Amino acid sequence: MNRKPENVRLGLALGSGAARGLAHIGLIKVLEAEGIRPVAVAGTSIGALIGALYAAGVPAADMEDVALRVDWRQLGRLVRPTVPTSGLIDSERLERFLAELLPVRAFSELQIPLAMAATDIESGEAMILRQGELLPALRAAIAFPGIFPPVRIGQRFLVDGGLCHPVPVGAVRELGANRILGLCAIPEVDKRSHEAWVPSPHPRRQKPRGSLFGLINADRVDRLWRDIWGRNDKGGDSKQEERRPPNIFRVFAQSVAIMENQINALRLEKEGVDLLLRPQFAGINMLEFHRGEEIIRAGEEAARQQLPAIRRLIAAGG
Repeated sequence: MNRKPENVRLGLALGSGAARGLAHIGLIKVLEAEGIRPVAVAGTSIGALIGALYAAGVPAADMEDVALRVDWRQLGRLVRPTVPTSGLIDSERLERFLAELLPVRAFSELQIPLAMAATDIESGEAMILRQGELLPALRAAIAFPGIFPPVRIGQRFLVDGGLCHPVPVGAVRELGANRILGLCAIPEVDKRSHEAWVPSPHPRRQKPRGSLFGLINADRVDRLWRDIWGRNDKGGDSKQEERRPPNIFRVFAQSVAIMENQINALRLEKEGVDLLLRPQFAGINMLEFHRGEEIIRAGEEAARQQLPAIRRLIAAGG
Protein backbone atom coordinates (compact mmCIF):
# COMPACT_ATOMS: atom_id res chain seq x y z
CA MET A 1 0.00 0.00 0.00
CA ASN A 2 1.38 3.40 -0.96
CA ARG A 3 1.82 5.82 1.92
CA LYS A 4 0.41 9.30 1.58
CA PRO A 5 3.20 11.91 1.32
CA GLU A 6 3.82 13.65 4.62
CA ASN A 7 2.95 17.32 4.83
CA VAL A 8 6.24 19.10 5.53
CA ARG A 9 6.12 21.59 8.40
CA LEU A 10 9.47 23.39 8.61
CA GLY A 11 10.65 24.64 11.98
CA LEU A 12 13.61 26.90 12.81
CA ALA A 13 15.84 26.19 15.82
CA LEU A 14 17.99 29.26 16.51
CA GLY A 15 20.81 28.65 18.96
CA SER A 16 22.80 30.69 21.43
CA GLY A 17 26.15 32.35 20.75
CA ALA A 18 25.90 35.99 21.91
CA ALA A 19 27.18 38.32 19.14
CA ARG A 20 27.72 35.40 16.77
CA GLY A 21 23.98 34.74 17.03
CA LEU A 22 23.41 37.73 14.75
CA ALA A 23 24.11 35.14 12.04
CA HIS A 24 20.47 34.08 12.47
CA ILE A 25 19.52 37.29 10.66
CA GLY A 26 21.55 36.15 7.64
CA LEU A 27 19.70 32.83 7.59
CA ILE A 28 16.32 34.56 7.78
CA LYS A 29 17.34 36.90 4.92
CA VAL A 30 17.97 33.89 2.69
CA LEU A 31 14.72 32.18 3.68
CA GLU A 32 12.74 35.34 2.96
CA ALA A 33 14.40 35.74 -0.45
CA GLU A 34 13.44 32.13 -1.26
CA GLY A 35 9.87 32.58 -0.07
CA ILE A 36 10.38 29.92 2.62
CA ARG A 37 8.30 30.52 5.74
CA PRO A 38 8.59 28.14 8.72
CA VAL A 39 5.53 27.10 10.69
CA ALA A 40 7.29 27.51 14.05
CA VAL A 41 10.43 28.96 15.63
CA ALA A 42 12.32 28.14 18.81
CA GLY A 43 15.25 30.12 20.16
CA THR A 44 17.84 30.08 22.89
CA SER A 45 19.55 33.22 24.21
CA ILE A 46 20.13 35.60 21.27
CA GLY A 47 18.31 33.03 19.15
CA ALA A 48 15.26 33.72 21.32
CA LEU A 49 15.57 37.44 20.59
CA ILE A 50 15.96 36.99 16.82
CA GLY A 51 13.22 34.36 16.87
CA ALA A 52 10.85 36.68 18.73
CA LEU A 53 11.42 39.49 16.24
CA TYR A 54 10.88 37.13 13.31
CA ALA A 55 7.75 35.57 14.83
CA ALA A 56 6.40 39.09 15.47
CA GLY A 57 6.67 39.88 11.77
CA VAL A 58 9.80 42.05 11.81
CA PRO A 59 11.55 41.65 8.41
CA ALA A 60 15.16 40.53 8.33
CA ALA A 61 16.16 43.83 6.70
CA ASP A 62 14.81 45.74 9.71
CA MET A 63 16.63 43.42 12.12
CA GLU A 64 19.85 43.95 10.20
CA ASP A 65 19.34 47.71 10.22
CA VAL A 66 18.94 47.72 14.01
CA ALA A 67 21.94 45.44 14.53
CA LEU A 68 24.15 47.71 12.44
CA ARG A 69 22.82 51.01 13.76
CA VAL A 70 23.00 50.26 17.50
CA ASP A 71 26.04 51.79 19.16
CA TRP A 72 26.95 48.73 21.23
CA ARG A 73 29.43 50.69 23.34
CA GLN A 74 26.77 53.25 24.12
CA LEU A 75 24.41 50.43 25.04
CA GLY A 76 27.10 49.13 27.34
CA ARG A 77 27.23 52.48 29.12
CA LEU A 78 23.47 52.44 29.56
CA VAL A 79 23.61 49.20 31.53
CA ARG A 80 23.57 50.12 35.20
CA PRO A 81 26.15 48.26 37.31
CA THR A 82 24.71 46.83 40.53
CA VAL A 83 26.02 45.26 43.70
CA PRO A 84 26.58 41.71 42.43
CA THR A 85 24.17 39.58 44.45
CA SER A 86 23.03 37.39 41.55
CA GLY A 87 24.42 39.19 38.49
CA LEU A 88 26.92 41.90 37.65
CA ILE A 89 24.47 44.23 35.96
CA ASP A 90 20.83 45.16 36.25
CA SER A 91 18.63 44.28 33.28
CA GLU A 92 15.91 46.92 33.65
CA ARG A 93 17.39 49.11 30.93
CA LEU A 94 17.85 46.08 28.72
CA GLU A 95 14.14 45.33 29.06
CA ARG A 96 13.31 48.86 27.91
CA PHE A 97 15.59 48.35 24.92
CA LEU A 98 13.83 45.07 24.08
CA ALA A 99 10.42 46.71 24.47
CA GLU A 100 11.39 49.26 21.81
CA LEU A 101 12.36 46.48 19.40
CA LEU A 102 9.33 44.20 19.80
CA PRO A 103 6.04 45.32 18.25
CA VAL A 104 3.97 42.90 20.40
CA ARG A 105 3.79 42.06 24.10
CA ALA A 106 2.29 38.56 24.29
CA PHE A 107 2.99 35.18 22.68
CA SER A 108 -0.62 35.12 21.46
CA GLU A 109 0.04 38.21 19.30
CA LEU A 110 2.88 36.58 17.35
CA GLN A 111 2.43 35.68 13.68
CA ILE A 112 4.36 32.42 14.03
CA PRO A 113 4.31 30.09 17.07
CA LEU A 114 7.41 30.67 19.18
CA ALA A 115 9.13 28.81 22.00
CA MET A 116 12.03 30.12 24.09
CA ALA A 117 14.44 27.95 26.05
CA ALA A 118 15.39 28.92 29.59
CA THR A 119 16.96 27.17 32.57
CA ASP A 120 15.84 26.99 36.20
CA ILE A 121 19.05 28.11 37.92
CA GLU A 122 18.14 26.34 41.17
CA SER A 123 16.95 22.94 39.92
CA GLY A 124 18.82 22.82 36.62
CA GLU A 125 15.63 21.96 34.77
CA ALA A 126 15.11 23.03 31.17
CA MET A 127 12.12 25.33 30.78
CA ILE A 128 10.27 26.02 27.54
CA LEU A 129 8.39 29.33 27.49
CA ARG A 130 5.66 29.74 24.89
CA GLN A 131 2.62 31.33 26.55
CA GLY A 132 1.79 34.54 28.35
CA GLU A 133 3.85 37.74 28.48
CA LEU A 134 6.65 37.99 25.94
CA LEU A 135 9.11 40.43 27.53
CA PRO A 136 9.68 38.61 30.86
CA ALA A 137 10.11 35.34 28.95
CA LEU A 138 12.64 36.95 26.62
CA ARG A 139 14.54 38.49 29.51
CA ALA A 140 14.78 35.04 31.11
CA ALA A 141 15.88 33.37 27.87
CA ILE A 142 18.78 35.82 27.41
CA ALA A 143 19.79 36.17 31.08
CA PHE A 144 23.43 35.20 30.68
CA PRO A 145 24.52 33.52 33.95
CA GLY A 146 26.65 35.67 36.22
CA ILE A 147 26.16 38.82 34.16
CA PHE A 148 22.39 39.31 34.17
CA PRO A 149 20.45 38.30 37.27
CA PRO A 150 17.93 35.44 37.03
CA VAL A 151 14.38 36.40 36.07
CA ARG A 152 11.55 35.31 38.32
CA ILE A 153 8.79 33.50 36.45
CA GLY A 154 6.22 32.23 38.95
CA GLN A 155 8.19 30.53 41.70
CA ARG A 156 11.21 29.83 39.53
CA PHE A 157 14.34 31.85 38.80
CA LEU A 158 15.31 31.44 35.17
CA VAL A 159 18.47 32.13 33.19
CA ASP A 160 19.79 31.59 29.67
CA GLY A 161 18.46 28.42 28.04
CA GLY A 162 21.83 27.60 26.52
CA LEU A 163 22.76 25.72 29.68
CA CYS A 164 20.30 22.99 28.65
CA HIS A 165 19.29 23.66 25.04
CA PRO A 166 22.02 25.45 23.04
CA VAL A 167 20.01 24.70 19.85
CA PRO A 168 16.37 24.05 20.85
CA VAL A 169 15.47 21.33 18.37
CA GLY A 170 13.03 19.53 20.66
CA ALA A 171 11.20 22.75 21.50
CA VAL A 172 10.37 23.58 17.89
CA ARG A 173 9.37 19.98 17.23
CA GLU A 174 6.86 20.26 20.09
CA LEU A 175 5.31 23.23 18.27
CA GLY A 176 4.36 20.91 15.40
CA ALA A 177 7.37 21.11 13.07
CA ASN A 178 8.42 17.83 11.47
CA ARG A 179 11.45 19.11 9.57
CA ILE A 180 14.00 21.04 11.60
CA LEU A 181 16.48 23.56 10.23
CA GLY A 182 18.90 24.67 12.93
CA LEU A 183 21.70 27.19 13.18
CA CYS A 184 24.46 26.76 15.72
CA ALA A 185 26.54 29.90 16.30
CA ILE A 186 28.98 28.24 18.71
CA PRO A 187 32.05 27.00 16.80
CA GLU A 188 33.10 23.44 17.45
CA VAL A 189 36.12 23.05 19.71
CA ASP A 190 38.91 20.52 19.62
CA LYS A 191 37.82 17.91 22.16
CA ARG A 192 41.21 16.26 22.49
CA SER A 193 43.19 16.66 25.69
CA HIS A 194 46.44 18.56 25.38
CA GLU A 195 49.52 18.55 27.54
CA ALA A 196 51.06 21.85 28.54
CA TRP A 197 54.43 22.77 30.02
CA VAL A 198 54.12 25.02 33.06
CA PRO A 199 56.99 27.56 33.28
CA SER A 200 58.39 29.01 36.48
CA PRO A 201 56.24 31.87 37.73
CA HIS A 202 57.43 35.44 37.35
CA PRO A 203 58.25 37.32 40.53
CA ARG A 204 55.04 38.57 42.01
CA ARG A 205 54.39 42.25 41.81
CA GLN A 206 52.57 43.98 44.58
CA LYS A 207 49.33 45.52 43.38
CA PRO A 208 47.05 47.81 45.28
CA ARG A 209 44.13 45.90 46.63
CA GLY A 210 40.86 46.78 44.92
CA SER A 211 37.32 46.19 45.98
CA LEU A 212 34.56 44.47 44.08
CA PHE A 213 32.87 47.85 43.92
CA GLY A 214 35.86 49.09 41.93
CA LEU A 215 35.22 46.34 39.38
CA ILE A 216 31.64 47.37 38.73
CA ASN A 217 31.94 51.13 39.16
CA ALA A 218 29.98 52.89 36.43
CA ASP A 219 33.05 54.91 35.42
CA ARG A 220 34.75 51.71 34.32
CA VAL A 221 31.98 50.30 32.14
CA ASP A 222 33.28 52.01 29.00
CA ARG A 223 36.79 50.66 29.63
CA LEU A 224 35.40 47.16 30.19
CA TRP A 225 33.57 47.25 26.88
CA ARG A 226 36.72 48.43 25.08
CA ASP A 227 38.60 45.54 26.69
CA ILE A 228 35.89 43.10 25.62
CA TRP A 229 36.36 44.14 22.01
CA GLY A 230 40.14 44.29 22.24
CA ARG A 231 40.36 47.90 21.09
CA ASN A 232 41.95 51.06 22.35
CA ASP A 233 40.36 54.51 22.58
CA LYS A 234 41.11 55.25 18.95
CA GLY A 235 39.39 52.10 17.74
CA GLY A 236 42.57 50.33 16.65
CA ASP A 237 43.76 46.94 17.78
CA SER A 238 45.38 46.89 21.20
CA LYS A 239 49.07 46.11 21.13
CA GLN A 240 50.43 44.40 24.21
CA GLU A 241 53.94 43.08 24.73
CA GLU A 242 52.55 40.55 27.16
CA ARG A 243 49.14 38.91 26.93
CA ARG A 244 46.67 40.05 29.53
CA PRO A 245 44.20 37.63 31.07
CA PRO A 246 40.65 37.87 29.72
CA ASN A 247 38.33 40.20 31.60
CA ILE A 248 35.42 38.90 33.64
CA PHE A 249 32.88 39.24 30.82
CA ARG A 250 34.99 37.12 28.49
CA VAL A 251 35.60 34.56 31.21
CA PHE A 252 31.85 34.17 31.76
CA ALA A 253 31.08 34.09 28.05
CA GLN A 254 33.79 31.66 27.05
CA SER A 255 33.14 29.36 30.01
CA VAL A 256 29.49 29.04 29.07
CA ALA A 257 30.38 28.61 25.37
CA ILE A 258 32.75 25.72 26.13
CA MET A 259 30.10 24.04 28.26
CA GLU A 260 27.36 24.64 25.71
CA ASN A 261 29.50 23.10 22.97
CA GLN A 262 29.70 19.84 24.89
CA ILE A 263 25.97 19.88 25.75
CA ASN A 264 25.12 20.72 22.15
CA ALA A 265 26.78 17.62 20.74
CA LEU A 266 24.86 15.38 23.13
CA ARG A 267 21.52 17.16 22.59
CA LEU A 268 21.73 17.13 18.81
CA GLU A 269 22.63 13.44 18.80
CA LYS A 270 19.65 12.67 21.03
CA GLU A 271 17.01 14.97 19.51
CA GLY A 272 18.09 14.90 15.89
CA VAL A 273 18.11 17.87 13.54
CA ASP A 274 17.40 17.46 9.85
CA LEU A 275 19.84 20.16 8.76
CA LEU A 276 22.26 22.13 10.93
CA LEU A 277 24.08 25.23 9.71
CA ARG A 278 27.40 26.20 11.34
CA PRO A 279 28.66 29.52 9.95
CA GLN A 280 32.37 30.27 9.81
CA PHE A 281 33.21 33.32 11.90
CA ALA A 282 36.93 33.86 11.19
CA GLY A 283 37.99 34.62 14.75
CA ILE A 284 35.00 36.74 15.78
CA ASN A 285 34.43 36.30 19.50
CA MET A 286 31.12 36.08 21.34
CA LEU A 287 31.11 39.70 22.48
CA GLU A 288 32.03 41.52 19.27
CA PHE A 289 28.58 42.89 18.50
CA HIS A 290 30.18 45.77 16.62
CA ARG A 291 31.14 43.26 13.89
CA GLY A 292 27.50 42.62 13.11
CA GLU A 293 27.89 43.11 9.36
CA GLU A 294 30.49 40.34 9.14
CA ILE A 295 28.47 38.04 11.39
CA ILE A 296 25.22 38.47 9.47
CA ARG A 297 27.10 37.87 6.22
CA ALA A 298 28.54 34.64 7.68
CA GLY A 299 25.03 33.40 8.44
CA GLU A 300 23.86 34.39 4.99
CA GLU A 301 26.76 32.60 3.31
CA ALA A 302 26.18 29.44 5.35
CA ALA A 303 22.50 29.43 4.34
CA ARG A 304 23.24 30.06 0.66
CA GLN A 305 25.76 27.23 0.60
CA GLN A 306 23.11 24.90 1.99
CA LEU A 307 20.21 26.15 -0.16
CA PRO A 308 20.03 22.92 -2.20
CA ALA A 309 19.81 20.94 1.05
CA ILE A 310 17.18 23.33 2.45
CA ARG A 311 15.08 22.96 -0.71
CA ARG A 312 15.34 19.17 -0.49
CA LEU A 313 14.36 19.34 3.15
CA ILE A 314 11.09 21.17 2.52
CA ALA A 315 10.34 19.00 -0.54
CA ALA A 316 10.92 15.75 1.37
CA GLY A 317 7.23 15.11 1.96
CA GLY A 318 6.23 15.45 -1.68
